[in-house]
Amino acid sequence: METKYAEIFINAWSTVIESFSSKHIKSADVEAPDENLKRRDIYVLMGMVGDINGQIFMAMDAQTGKALTSEMLGGMEITEVDEVVISAVGELCNMIMGNACSSISDDNAGVNITPPTVIADQNMPQLKVRPLYNISFLLEDLEKIDFHVAVMCNQR
Repeated sequence: METKYAEIFINAWSTVIESFSSKHIKSADVEAPDENLKRRDIYVLMGMVGDINGQIFMAMDAQTGKALTSEMLGGMEITEVDEVVISAVGELCNMIMGNACSSISDDNAGVNITPPTVIADQNMPQLKVRPLYNISFLLEDLEKIDFHVAVMCNQR
């Protein structure tokens, strides 16, 4: 299983989560992609373009999305998955990908990210590419967050 950049994505998650949350990452397991992705409540899709092309696909349950949003907003009570949660979860993914792509660029690879697309309370979107691997994150007191990664290095 190809796991290129997995460590960079894990480090980006740690850096971003630590910047706003009291929750710690309990585990970050790199796994082979599951043929039948588990249904979740919130999905975020983002692309990578440049010397590296690809797509990431983040999936979490509603309770986790609400808890992370609450932490991002300084403890504000969040009772439902609404525009605030959708915006916050999209921004979380944007921060993680920005951090990761900055680290990837340190290796002289030019890469940019596309804006996040957040989908909530709908059927799972069709992926344009098959993930190469999944990073399964477990944060304190939260359900698992799946971070599916499909990257391909372009010839220079």
